[in-house]
Amino acid sequence: MSKFALLPESRALRRILSARFLLWLAPLLLCAATPPNPPPPFSHVFMLVLENTSDKGVIGNPNLPTLNALAQHYGLATNYTGVAHPSLPNYVALLFGSTFGSRSDDPSQRFSGDNLALQLERVGLTWKGYMQGLPRPGWDGPFAGVYAKKHNPLMLSSEIAEDPRRSRNVVPLQGLETDLHAGTVPTFALIVPDLCHDLHGALTCWPGARLEQTGDAFVREWARKIMTSNAWKNHAALIITFDESEGTDRAGGGGNVVTVVVTSDGPQGIRSNRPYNHYSLLRTLEDAWGLPPLREAAHAGAMTDLFGR
Repeated sequence: MSKFALLPESRALRRILSARFLLWLAPLLLCAATPPNPPPPFSHVFMLVLENTSDKGVIGNPNLPTLNALAQHYGLATNYTGVAHPSLPNYVALLFGSTFGSRSDDPSQRFSGDNLALQLERVGLTWKGYMQGLPRPGWDGPFAGVYAKKHNPLMLSSEIAEDPRRSRNVVPLQGLETDLHAGTVPTFALIVPDLCHDLHGALTCWPGARLEQTGDAFVREWARKIMTSNAWKNHAALIITFDESEGTDRAGGGGNVVTVVVTSDGPQGIRSNRPYNHYSLLRTLEDAWGLPPLREAAHAGAMTDLFGR
């Protein structure tokens, strides 16, 4: 028999095998094309923002035992970056999904338009800013002792700073303890320490190891108060991140920083090497609450692996 007599049968066999291969491959392609499910809605999110420290300056640092213990036991984003230098644009990015081209720490800047706080209001959820050293609720001055408005993105929002009803939601830090005890914490709480407790420091703060130990003690105190409160249930989350790395680190625009994710009922002992930044964090919160992603957050991947239940 000529070898060519088998050709039609061979073609038929190849068609059958190809069809079977495509049937096997189709579910894999579908999974690859389908974005991951968003994390479940959070009952409460506490976002604590620290300052100007690289990931290498945190992980393994003996002066920061609390941060390292939380990073080891809960979730750690190992490939997370700030989006700009200096500080102020990173705080704005966390709430607005953009730096609006700012490359300045000038606290007289105002940013108009939608942000996470306004989004939450529209769907009936609540927000509050807890600022260490803020003289009184809604205070709009640039500095007071070791409080710095450049680290307070809520009061950089035109829609918040110029509206007395909204600006009253930006309060001194001690209000957080009051709200935790009273069971009145908001859906979203932004917590910002003063310059002597944010690991960056100022001329009037303690230098070196004592500055780091003081910042770590701040994290330990507030993590304990939050995680032992009645708010710590129904998929509550504590997020500890840094605005930017040290000035020489330009990765991602703002350098590599530590971001720790602690959830009341989510994954533990997890490390994620996926590329994330402040826009990713905002996108995660917006996805969980069913909010449309703002500006650059629309192009960022959500941190589902660290938050999912």
